[in-house]
This record gives sequence, C-alpha cells and structure tokens, in this order.
Amino acid sequence: MGGARTDEPRLPSAFHLDAFFRVVDSVYVGPEDGMSPKQWETARVALSPPDLSLRMPGRVATTELLGHEEALSRHYRRLIRVAEAYGKTAVLARPFPYFAVGPSLLADGSVLAAWPWNDTLPEAVSVLEALSHAGTAAPGAAILDDADQGWAIRAVAEGGSVLIAEWDGEGPAPAGATWRLDATILAEQAATALERLRTVHARLARQLGRDLWS
Repeated sequence: MGGARTDEPRLPSAFHLDAFFRVVDSVYVGPEDGMSPKQWETARVALSPPDLSLRMPGRVATTELLGHEEALSRHYRRLIRVAEAYGKTAVLARPFPYFAVGPSLLADGSVLAAWPWNDTLPEAVSVLEALSHAGTAAPGAAILDDADQGWAIRAVAEGGSVLIAEWDGEGPAPAGATWRLDATILAEQAATALERLRTVHARLARQLGRDLWS
C-alpha cells in the first residue's frame, strides 16, 4: 500500500465495523477565549452516562443503540439543558464536539481505524457506503484514500481481501499498520452498519426534534 512494502499485513481473528455516536461525561461552561488549562479542565458540569454499553471509551455503537435510542436521547437532553442554562447554545449548532458521529473499525481488542477527522453524519455515511462496495472492488482499486488533520487512511482491494491502514499521515503507512480483512465480510458489515446508522439517526432526530449530527 502506498508504495513497495516488505512487511506482511496483519490478519485479525475477527473485526467489527460500525458507526459510533459520541458520549461525553461533562459540558464545558467556561470562557470561549483566553481560558487557562485549569479552566478547561474544571469549568465543567458533569453528565451522567447513558445506560448503554460502550465498545470504545466515550463512544456508543449503533449495534448497541438500535432499539435503545431513548437512552441516548435522555443523555443529549441533559447536555442541551446544561448548554442552554450556561448560554453555550453555539455548541448545539454543529456536531463537534458533543454530537460527533463517525465510523470505527475494531479488532482483537484494538482500534484498527477510527477516522478521527470525521465528525458528521454525512462523513460517516460516505465511509460506510464506500466500504459496502469492498466485496466487488477490482484488485488494486482504492476503496478509500483520504487524509485530513494530520491523519491518513487507505483501503485497497486485493483478491478477496481489503488491505487497510490508518496512520498519522507522515509518509507511507508504517510497518505493522496494515491489516488484511475479508472483503465480503467487511462489505456486509458496512452495509448493515449504514442501515443501522440511518435508522438510529432518524429516531434520535425525531425524539429530540432536531438533527444535531449533520
């Protein structure tokens, strides 16, 4: 990937691709400009976590959310009340930081890829749509090739597999960063994750009366 490589891609025993909604433990209520590091850490109102299982710290997957959206809606309602009470309504007009949603790829207890520059629903949909075609991609075709905010990700089709690597974006992917995934399984997971994401998003938007993720 990205030039001649001598290291062999790693093969996970199993993997899980999903879209994840951000869950925060506090709302920042301090000054927007000129805040000190101490203010950034302490000028916060704590939020109780939603009654949902988290596969990643601060992130809840659509696998756990589907059918349990009200638990996350309650968490968001508390967040909105705090923001409005402290005059921080500007943060309600954009997905980052409190309403970020993005794809992540997990395997063997690790995060293979987390797309840290993706925060919005359209970005998550774009990634999942691209990966949902992995099973029919021609050998050598770039399924994903993206770089932003100092990070990079590349996914290339290779004879029934997908070689995927996410790294800090400096030069080619380093040794040990590339994973080999079954293309059919990856495509199926992407398609089902996309369907769940759209369902969960529609239900959350209906419950809260607004779209906070787009």
